[in-house]
Amino acid sequence: MDSILKKGLFMVTFSGAVAGFPVTAQASDTDTVLPSVGIEEVLNDCYSSEKEIQVEDYLVPTEKGEYLNMAFADVQSFLYIRSEPTKESEWVGKLYPDYAAEILGPVGEWTPVRSGDVTGYVCSDYIIIGNNAEQKAQEIIKETETAPEAAPEESFTYAESREEEEARLAEEAKEAAEQKAGTGQAVVDYACQFIGNPYVWGGTSLTNGADCSGFVQSVYKHFGITLPRTSGEMRSSGTGVSYSEAIPGDIVCYDGHVGIYMGDGQIVNAINSRKGIGILSATYDNIITVRRLI
Repeated sequence: MDSILKKGLFMVTFSGAVAGFPVTAQASDTDTVLPSVGIEEVLNDCYSSEKEIQVEDYLVPTEKGEYLNMAFADVQSFLYIRSEPTKESEWVGKLYPDYAAEILGPVGEWTPVRSGDVTGYVCSDYIIIGNNAEQKAQEIIKETETAPEAAPEESFTYAESREEEEARLAEEAKEAAEQKAGTGQAVVDYACQFIGNPYVWGGTSLTNGADCSGFVQSVYKHFGITLPRTSGEMRSSGTGVSYSEAIPGDIVCYDGHVGIYMGDGQIVNAINSRKGIGILSATYDNIITVRRLI
């Protein structure tokens, strides 16, 4: 076996059997480390093809290069950071595409890393390391155009811990609920403009007259939502929720009647030919179902 290790370039030529190879190789003039990740595959390929190959992408210089102690997630979705170097261990954080981490120890099948507040292990098949990590770091810094006075590392994005993810998802759910409630309030505000207008059996006009289902149908049509024509058919629209969970904009369905929930235990609806479009207690009659449309 002939080997040349010079200026960060490791050339390997095999013409026969490989009779042992150290996991780590160093050269004093470059202080270059050859990590164990992927080495078996490199040697096997070299042996089987009897060809000369370059493995500079596998070299991790320990002194040259500002970001050679870093790793970047090479994934489409996310990469788990696990508490132990096994797939069965608990995950403690996630690295999303191109998220950065600091390498804390030897690079093997699993690599110990620290990213933000998360410390653990990542599967080495899904990280960019060595010269490629240096190149990736420089690309990210260039793309993000960090302010001159800021440290280049501020261009990088780090892992989200399990606790941070749980808090984020809870906040997003809260915001989504508030947004829905806000949109539902817009429906209520629009519907209330027509209070006092006439009730007309079979009608769908918000100004000239509508029946209960025609009123609800026409209000929601204004917001781009198509509903069936009768109150009975509306019982299957949207998603069912309990009355205790009702928010403004939900529709409340009864036996032969339907209205739009306003909040505070009230509905706006086309009541009858005597009262026209007005407001009733949401519990004036037995509620069959409450449906959420937005």
